[in-house]
Amino acid sequence: MKTAILSILIVLFSAHEFHLSLTAIKHNAESKSLEVSVKLFTDDLLIALEQGGAPKMELGTENEPPEASELVESYLKAHFKLTVNGKPTDFVYLGKEAELDATWCYVEVKDVKKVKTIEVQNTLLLEAFDDQTNMINLNIDGRKKSGLARKERTKLKFEF
Repeated sequence: MKTAILSILIVLFSAHEFHLSLTAIKHNAESKSLEVSVKLFTDDLLIALEQGGAPKMELGTENEPPEASELVESYLKAHFKLTVNGKPTDFVYLGKEAELDATWCYVEVKDVKKVKTIEVQNTLLLEAFDDQTNMINLNIDGRKKSGLARKERTKLKFEF
């Protein structure tokens, strides 16, 4: 009986068994921008940040260090790139918010009047987890497309 309870507790409190991120990219025709939200498992993000030299830390708690947002921004800029209509873009980091076991990161690409093509290079968490899958969902002027980035295929191109 004790072994069964211990086994259940280990399963309940162990790290999740899959590694997935979700990125949503939406074109806002009114503001002429791309609005991007990235959802990452917080524990996975922390592992990747630590592997990149960041100190051990907590996100979304009162113990979060002041430099946490800067570290997350640097990580995103190193591992997430967008090319729109054949031109590399820079994004503005808007911030992050933690919810239970996930962290949402928000960025924006300004001055995007029309989207014909988008190339997404997404290597988020791939250095930390061999089985990492990064799902990308786009909504460009009401047209929706999706793709999966993995270690063997980190660049995805979408045409509209």
